[in-house]
Amino acid sequence: MTNAIKTGHRKNFLERLVRVNPGEWPRLAIAFCYFFFLLGGYFMLRPIRGTVAANNSDVLHWLYTGTFLTMLAIVPLFGFLVSRFRRGQFIPAIYLFFLFDLGLFIIGFRDDDTPLWMQRTFYIWLSVFNLFVVSIFWSFMTDIFRPGQAQRLFGFIMAGGSLGAMTGSWISTAFVLQLGSRNMMVAAAACLLVATVLAVTLGRYTRKQHHSRPTAVIGGKIWDGAVRVFQSKYLLYVCLLMLLHNLTPTFLYNGLAVLVNDQITGFDQRTHFFSIVDLIVQVLAFSLQFLVTSRLVTSLGMPRTLVMVPMMLAAGFVLLGNTMGPVLFAAVQVAQRSMNYGVLGPTKEMLFTVVDRETRYKSKNFIDTVVYRGSDVTASWIFKGLTSAGLSLSQISWFYLPVMGLWGLGAWRLGKLYIGLRQQANARNH
Repeated sequence: MTNAIKTGHRKNFLERLVRVNPGEWPRLAIAFCYFFFLLGGYFMLRPIRGTVAANNSDVLHWLYTGTFLTMLAIVPLFGFLVSRFRRGQFIPAIYLFFLFDLGLFIIGFRDDDTPLWMQRTFYIWLSVFNLFVVSIFWSFMTDIFRPGQAQRLFGFIMAGGSLGAMTGSWISTAFVLQLGSRNMMVAAAACLLVATVLAVTLGRYTRKQHHSRPTAVIGGKIWDGAVRVFQSKYLLYVCLLMLLHNLTPTFLYNGLAVLVNDQITGFDQRTHFFSIVDLIVQVLAFSLQFLVTSRLVTSLGMPRTLVMVPMMLAAGFVLLGNTMGPVLFAAVQVAQRSMNYGVLGPTKEMLFTVVDRETRYKSKNFIDTVVYRGSDVTASWIFKGLTSAGLSLSQISWFYLPVMGLWGLGAWRLGKLYIGLRQQANARNH
């Protein structure tokens, strides 16, 4: 009888489409909405950062460096919070801290009349904000979903974020010219507040499923997360994957900022352009996440799925090496970001479902922030060095092809290590 009921559930069209099992809907729905509002708010702010980047394209490498140094300063504080407080305490506290900061920017921003020092501060702040809040979100998800559930459901949860990003990008595209960038910040603050409420709601629901037992404090030392990274072959491969991957989008981001600075004038006009790019990216990413990613990992396996992204991007860079223009450059960036959000993002988060809780929060956050921004700094200085040497964007494109070859080799090895750790985790659970 029970099997018949379960079979009946699986015949439901939506459950077959999402690949969700009975009993998983409440957590999945809250997580979906939580990520929707989190990324919805961020993508109302992201085009403003793109405009600031275009306004400061000559010093972008210094803004990357400032972001990295800020990350280094914040990581010990995050390690302290994770070591001393429960998940239900430190997650909303961090979100409220960023919400307070955003309120200060709302007071001080004046679109074209905004002082350069405030624009640059906002760029660094948003770069830190994005990585921290998203990293914490996925640490939370890997904490409450098992590896098998993650393989089926993370694509759908990621689709919630993409739907939010599409909504945020559309709102910015439709209203920024009439309302200005400052009012976009107000709307983003409202979204972040809703996301904070949903984070608390999801934590309470999860505790109820565990008979209202409070989540254990993770404990340990402040720098344990960083130490574990350098002690683990698996985590070092994750770092290598992130480093090689980040060389590519940083080049595309910096290159597009240079082209926009040369060809588009006006703060709100540039914000409008970046909003359109973001909207196209999120439509494509949502389609991949909702319909493709989980089935791709199931059919191809983790190693082949991870390798697929650099191989497809290599073809795009061959095009850039032969033909250069803002439309083609933006198209390749759209393809890169779509696959990053739609395929690489969900699979990267799946990699952390086979490690312990301290690694999920501390080491993952260290990788998602310090290692991520450190690779950004490296990539931005490489870009600055190559352009200062007189190389054109087309010539630099050829430089990245061997990078993508190394990325593919590292991705294959990482996928194999994931399979081994998942088998060990399954054996322990049984």
